[in-house]
Amino acid sequence: MPSANSSRPSDKNHAPDPYRILEIDRRATDTEIKRAYFQLVRQFPPEKAPEKFQAIRAAYDQLRTPESKALVDLFLIQPPPALPKRRRASYDLSVHPEDLLTLALELAATPMEQDFRS
Repeated sequence: MPSANSSRPSDKNHAPDPYRILEIDRRATDTEIKRAYFQLVRQFPPEKAPEKFQAIRAAYDQLRTPESKALVDLFLIQPPPALPKRRRASYDLSVHPEDLLTLALELAATPMEQDFRS
């Protein structure tokens, strides 16, 4: 069972909540974000807990600048819509004997003197 401090369950459609990882409120100021980051880094140094440190660092990177914080807030309120599932176009690239025969007959019917003039 995930703890209250962990990110959402591993759902591929949702990114982890950086506020939850840093254990801060969504209305946290830049100073509070930075303070929470440094407290967690002291608690989970990269030498002892590399995976937790990477999650903390990624969460801090998402909230570090006002622009990226606004983007995170926007997508936490309303996640982006799923991309439509499109079929890839399929092309028949196989070589058929009839095509080779048609091409050979066309080449044989074409005069080649013009190709070899100097």
